[in-house]
Amino acid sequence: MKKIANALICVSLFGAAAAHAEGLSVGGSLSSSKWKGDDIGGLSTDKSDTGGKLYGGYAFTPNFGLEAGYARLGKFESPAGSVKADGYFADAVGTLPLGSGFSALGRVGVFNGKLDSSLAGSDRGTSYKVGAGLQYDFDPRLGVRGEWERYRFDALGGKSNADMYSVGLNYKF
Repeated sequence: MKKIANALICVSLFGAAAAHAEGLSVGGSLSSSKWKGDDIGGLSTDKSDTGGKLYGGYAFTPNFGLEAGYARLGKFESPAGSVKADGYFADAVGTLPLGSGFSALGRVGVFNGKLDSSLAGSDRGTSYKVGAGLQYDFDPRLGVRGEWERYRFDALGGKSNADMYSVGLNYKF
C-alpha cells in the first residue's frame, strides 16, 4: 500500500508540474496479469491476478515520448506459498497515428522488479520490458488505452515473466 501511495504522490506532483509545460501526461490502468514462471514450491500455481499501473510521461514529438511509473502485477498463489510481483519502469514509447483518433503504441524499457516470495524471501532485479497497444483519443487531452506489456523479472535466482493486459486512461496537459 505504501508503494501505491508513493506512486500516487509522484504522479500528482508530475501532474502539478504539467501546468507549466507542454507534452506532459499522466495515466493509470487496471489489468489482468499472467505469471509466466515456475510453479511455486513445485505445486500447481494460480498464474493470474488483477493488477494495475500508474505513470507519468513526456511527449517530445507526436511520435516519441518517455513514460515512467509503478506497476503492481499481482499475487500468484499455490498451496505451497505465494509470490507478489511489482516494480518501477521507464519506457521509450513510439506512437503511430492510424486516423479517426486511433493510434498504435509500441514500448521498450527498463524494469526494476521485486518478487516477494513466501518461500524464498524478497529480491529485486533490473531487466527489460516491452509492450504494444492501441489508444483512442476522445479529444486532444483525454484518451483510453488497451495494452499488452511483458515485464521480465531477474530476481530470486531465476528469470520469469509477467504479462499485463490493461485498459486505462491517459490525460495530456
